[in-house]
Amino acid sequence: MLTILQEILRLRVRLITIWLVVMVIVVLRLVTMPDIYTSSCLLTVLPLEQVDQESRPMLSLGSARSLLSQGGDRDDYTILAFMKSRQLADAVVEELDLGSDLFPERWNASSEEWIQQRGGKPSPTESQRALRQYVDVSYDQFTGLLLLEVHWPSPEKARVIADGFMSNADGMLRRAAIAEGERRISELQQELEGSAIAEVGAYLAEEITRAISALTSIRARASYAFRIIDPPSIPDRKSWPPRLLIFLLVGATTAAVEIGAVAGLALRRNP
Repeated sequence: MLTILQEILRLRVRLITIWLVVMVIVVLRLVTMPDIYTSSCLLTVLPLEQVDQESRPMLSLGSARSLLSQGGDRDDYTILAFMKSRQLADAVVEELDLGSDLFPERWNASSEEWIQQRGGKPSPTESQRALRQYVDVSYDQFTGLLLLEVHWPSPEKARVIADGFMSNADGMLRRAAIAEGERRISELQQELEGSAIAEVGAYLAEEITRAISALTSIRARASYAFRIIDPPSIPDRKSWPPRLLIFLLVGATTAAVEIGAVAGLALRRNP
């Protein structure tokens, strides 16, 4: 131990110099890091009402689940998957025109044009991939609560994007259910017109009545996919970065690495 202390004292100027250089770099990096604000909302998942509750492979798939290539049987998992889907991210990017926000280095604000030398207008795939980095969606299977968090440099824009995710998700799932319901009713009506058996015709007429009733219910629901418990709000304080904490952690880690290196060197010289 005494040998290590002696080695630290002998190299103290060099160690302090290295530590100061590292900390200056850290300070410069922390100063240039943008503040990030988080707007979150808490949702409870609703059962996805459908016209054809028990889908038959030859006729239809579940209305909301047909948006997904292989949706699960549980509505909550279906909605969670849809909240993370490419089509929803594309819809939000297009509605809110987030391309210039996601790729500011490609956008010329003065002329309002994309800079071709820097990649030009981003593709939908690039935009949805970039947006996903700012959005977190989590689901608690015990409470059935869905948490949506949007992290953005602007607190106002964070709330706007969170609202965009909710409105687009609910609207897209509702429209899919309505489109599937209308298709189902049209299919039943065609079967009824071609039916020559009275009993079959009566059954199809009842099915059409049920389908119309279910479709009316879907259109009348205030919220189709989820109910908002805690709506998104404009955050009043940043969520990232914790500059003081990062500074202290880097300072302590740098000092520990230096002491460890000196200790190893001292033990190697004096085994």
